[in-house]
Amino acid sequence: MLKTIIIDDESDAIESLTVLLTDFIEGVNLVGVADGLSSGYELIISSKPQLVFLDVNMKDGTGFDLLNRFEQVPFQVIFVTAYDQYAIKAFKYAALDYLLKPIDLQELRSAVERAKRLKSGNSTQDYDFIKSVYKNPLPTKLALPNLEGFDLIEIDKIIRCEGQNNYTSFILDGGKKFVVSKTLKEYESILTQHGFLRVFQSHLINAKYIQGYLKGRGGTVIMLDGTNIPVSRDKKEALLKVINHSK
Repeated sequence: MLKTIIIDDESDAIESLTVLLTDFIEGVNLVGVADGLSSGYELIISSKPQLVFLDVNMKDGTGFDLLNRFEQVPFQVIFVTAYDQYAIKAFKYAALDYLLKPIDLQELRSAVERAKRLKSGNSTQDYDFIKSVYKNPLPTKLALPNLEGFDLIEIDKIIRCEGQNNYTSFILDGGKKFVVSKTLKEYESILTQHGFLRVFQSHLINAKYIQGYLKGRGGTVIMLDGTNIPVSRDKKEALLKVINHSK
């Protein structure tokens, strides 16, 4: 059983999620609820949950503010919110999932099943937050907003990203392409942790998909999809180090 808590400042949302978890989802032990950041923090400390359903916007702060109180976060997080614009930030915090209100039962069930699969076999999990050896894994998926919600794409499948004004195009292995109305800079900090390089003002590339390099003032990198990407002179040294390291 997953020891679970809910942190949300909307009583209707708490009631609705409580019903779904207790009546329709197996393997969840709901041990408490809280209506804000401060009370949620205290509940986490006292109940030591394995899974936290966390609202983004609350009356005394955000769910991200709460997570920032911990040096490391030794529980799984599923964000629950009415706003899809926080999905990118949520996955930067290694969130297990991001559910939009009103919650879809099948999406909730899938998220909980994922939590079960990741559950540690050690029921006496260490909650010394300062000395905890728990490490949040890097997120494997990226949430890209669309008109109806967002698409979840595998970061490892992204060949390159191209920015143009306030839009960013994501080109994936296999030919799929996604265009979102956000700047390239908003994704750079997330993707550089996964081996991406900003080789030019408008280009962020996945180093694993580099196929070749042409010499020049900055040079040109050839990607798996056949695209030739110019390299800024100040990015050339970093790129060559990556290429030489992969030989």
